[in-house]
Amino acid sequence: MSLGRAVGIDLGTTYSAVAAIDEYGKPVVLKNSDGQSTTPSVVFFDPPNYVVGETALQSTITDPDRVAQFVKRFMGQTGHRIYIGDRSYSPQFVSALILKKIVQDAAMELGGGEPITKAVITVPAYFTETQRHATLEAGQMAGLQVLRIINEPTAAALSYGMNRRGRRRTFLVYDLGGGTFDVTVLAIDDDELNVLAIGGDDHLGGKDFDDRLMNYVEEQVKAKLDIDISEDKDIEAELRLKCEAAKRQLTGRASVPITLKVRRLDEDGNDTGMSVPTKIEITREIFNDITSDLLDRTELQIESVFAKADLTWEQIDDVLCVGGSSRMPMVNEMLARVSGKKPLLHDPDECVAKGAALQAALLSANENVPQVSVGHVLSHSLGVAVMRGGQPVIDHVVPSLTRLPVVQSRQGYTTTVDNQTTVQIRVYEGESADLESYGKGPIGVFDLDTSPPRPKGQPKISIEFRCDENGRITALARDRDTGQESRTTISLESSRTGDETLEEERLLAEANVS
Repeated sequence: MSLGRAVGIDLGTTYSAVAAIDEYGKPVVLKNSDGQSTTPSVVFFDPPNYVVGETALQSTITDPDRVAQFVKRFMGQTGHRIYIGDRSYSPQFVSALILKKIVQDAAMELGGGEPITKAVITVPAYFTETQRHATLEAGQMAGLQVLRIINEPTAAALSYGMNRRGRRRTFLVYDLGGGTFDVTVLAIDDDELNVLAIGGDDHLGGKDFDDRLMNYVEEQVKAKLDIDISEDKDIEAELRLKCEAAKRQLTGRASVPITLKVRRLDEDGNDTGMSVPTKIEITREIFNDITSDLLDRTELQIESVFAKADLTWEQIDDVLCVGGSSRMPMVNEMLARVSGKKPLLHDPDECVAKGAALQAALLSANENVPQVSVGHVLSHSLGVAVMRGGQPVIDHVVPSLTRLPVVQSRQGYTTTVDNQTTVQIRVYEGESADLESYGKGPIGVFDLDTSPPRPKGQPKISIEFRCDENGRITALARDRDTGQESRTTISLESSRTGDETLEEERLLAEANVS
């Protein structure tokens, strides 16, 4: 089959997938070298070689200290390093290795020997600009031209809605993946898909449900055998795999046993060479009970999105569940209860990659795909740091959920001391007014010349934000007395890290990946 070389990539916390458009304009997920449609987002380090996928996942049992996983949760965290042996790596580098592997496999599946060089990569809708930029850097490290960073629920909606055009429908996408959760409300008609509202939590996903199950098993082992297995890395890795498998099996079974051979240690913590077989029975009721607060957090996010966007369930036509963790029966039951509708489990493991492939085709003007425009909203509010009551706070200029593109300004800012000739403008992304809550700092900083010197409270300064659909944010400050202006552009396309280590890792990412 002949498919385009611009692909869509779902770069997931636990699993990743690649899709492309076939000659009939249909998105198709490309299988990896193991014949699977998804690849574990796990890397085994054996420099200068790196193993990605199922073999790396199984290596968490035999060589846990040489394996990196769940790196998506650390994307965009300034200074975060992943330590393997005597070296450390950035989350971007580890993600680049995953991207290289899945793209190599996709190229083999397509055939023809031509490498894949262009891609649309998905991210959680609630990712900040810094997290999106880190994802872009990972794609560039992997040798890809990243056509666009697109929100995962938007991609899922594109996959679901492309063949359902003709009459306007509004639907909620409940996206519970391996490490992140998003809730997005979208509307689609003949030739337009518009995002109406966004909410989410980039530290809530299937991994957290697995963690709860692991903690429960560890507590049961402690109670039965008086052995603490939480510090045993080998057993922990085995237990994680077994808990994930048990979680999946509980979708169709009422009860699942988890069996382990627990090692006995002496008083000094040394292995005695003796092990004790043990079995812990996990019922669906137990699993639901120990994870109920996690499910409640997703319900609260839905309520928050509805409140911010002034929406009600009566305005929602369909409830679409995506992400592998949305298969859990408790999710279906909760959504049916709060919505009064039957949730649709639509291709949960593949629809995000398929939607990304459709977006790649739209950007490439693929004639086999109906042309649909995709409208976006601002995921997080944009504001600047100001002094108020003697304390620095964030004054939001553009609120979240504002339709893009947008130009919005605010007046009334001034200097705070006499004879001030420079004002530093610090741009922040988020919802809180408390400056201390922005641990990652500003996303942009620039200076405005306010000379000649004048008393405090003069001049009058205005701030303007211009935001487009491609992740480009321009902040402009203007002295309304003199007309002097200054601006900065915050863009996915322009690197802001200045990190020499990342430059070194770009070269290192050219190493062998299998």
